[in-house]
Amino acid sequence: MILSVSRLLRLASLFRSIVNRVFNTGARLMTGRRISIDWRDIKVMHPESISIGDRFSAGRGLWLESVAGKGKLTIGERVNVSDYVHIGCAMSVTIGNGVLIGSKVLITDHSHGETGSAGAEQIHVAPNLRPIVSKGPVTVSDNVWIGDGVCVLPNVTIGTGAIIGANAVVIRDIPPQTIWAGVPAKQVWPLPTKHLKA
Repeated sequence: MILSVSRLLRLASLFRSIVNRVFNTGARLMTGRRISIDWRDIKVMHPESISIGDRFSAGRGLWLESVAGKGKLTIGERVNVSDYVHIGCAMSVTIGNGVLIGSKVLITDHSHGETGSAGAEQIHVAPNLRPIVSKGPVTVSDNVWIGDGVCVLPNVTIGTGAIIGANAVVIRDIPPQTIWAGVPAKQVWPLPTKHLKA
C-alpha cells in the first residue's frame, strides 16, 4: 500500500509529537516546572547562567546563549516563544512574565566589537575575531508582545504591555502600553502628540 505524501507527513508529525511529549514530561519531573518545547534544533549555551520560569513554551530552533557564561539570562513565567528565536546575552537580558515572542526574533545585549567611530580601528579585523561588547542590558517587561522577525538591540527597555510589530528593529526604550513598528522602530499608537492635528 502506497501512502500519500500528506499521510506520511501526518505520521511524521505524530511521531515528533510523541517524542516532544516524552521529553517535556521528563523535563517536568527533573525540574518541577511545566514546560512545552519542540526539542528539534535546540541550542543552549552555558545553562548555568540561564533561569527559566514555570509554564515556558518554545517552538523549534530555540537558541539561548550566555556568552562565555558571563551574561545573565532570566526568563519569567508563562513566556511563549515561537520558532527559531535567538536570545543572547553578554551582560544581562531579562524577559518578564506573560511575554509572547514571534518567530525568528533576535534579542541581544551585545555585538562583535565596537560600532560607529568607536569601532573604526577594528574595521579590518574579521567580525568573529573582534571582542564581544555590550552597550547595556535588555529588559522586556511583563505582557509584551514581540512580532515575527523583530530585532531587539542592546541597552533597551520595553515597557509593560507594549507591542512591537513584525520585522521592527528596536534601538531605543519603548514606553508601556504603546505600539511600535518599522526600521528603526517608531511609535505608531497612540500617535505622539506632535503628530496630531490641532
